[in-house]
Amino acid sequence: MDKKQESSFLTYTRQTLPPAQLFVGQQGTTLKATEQLLQIMFCTNNSCNTCIPCMQIREKQHHAIMWLHPEKNYTIDQLDDLFSTLSLQLQPDEHFFFILQKADFLTPACANKLLKPMEEPPTGYHFVLLAEHAEQILPTIKSRCTIHTLSSETIQQTSHPLVEVFTKKMVASNEFSKILDTTTIHERETMELLDDIISHWLREYQQQKKEHVCSLITKLQRASLQPPMPGSSVAFWRNLYLQAHNDYF
Repeated sequence: MDKKQESSFLTYTRQTLPPAQLFVGQQGTTLKATEQLLQIMFCTNNSCNTCIPCMQIREKQHHAIMWLHPEKNYTIDQLDDLFSTLSLQLQPDEHFFFILQKADFLTPACANKLLKPMEEPPTGYHFVLLAEHAEQILPTIKSRCTIHTLSSETIQQTSHPLVEVFTKKMVASNEFSKILDTTTIHERETMELLDDIISHWLREYQQQKKEHVCSLITKLQRASLQPPMPGSSVAFWRNLYLQAHNDYF
């Protein structure tokens, strides 16, 4: 029988985290949930979303996290690195996470090979499976997981400071410069944040057809067509601030 969701994954600590979890929902929603869980585990500043561990998690570059993503279906060869890592003993205070995206693409052979380590992983190791279609996952896998069925409303919106500025509180130029100075942001992350900002204002425009919102959306969309060159993300955001400032107020 599948385990039921007894508490929100956001309440877990390193001491209470189950060995295996299954997040079921749309891909974007399960990915964001996974990021939030990992930030809870690795960020020492209350999931601040701006420190180095938080940024490494978003960029999928954290040293204690292995992300797996199948090209089509999973193959045994794709799991070799996972099993090689499991053979390494962690220090008492260390934790390591295996994130299996599209877990509904696990073949029976791959799933069967994962059963034992998922049920009793070596100390410090954890499995997080992401899937859109839970019914396609073997019952033996699901029975070893704490299952969280997620909707977009389930996820806490832990906004990046730049998203906050462009959606909730447009700050003065000197304050905006301080935010840029304390934020390390890459080109790919810039475009992801810009997508979030555009989505926010599109929702706002649907609710209230205001001309200045339409103008702001146009400028944001125009900026999305000209992504920053490597090393120019700060200049990109500074220019976007200057362009959007009048529409925002």
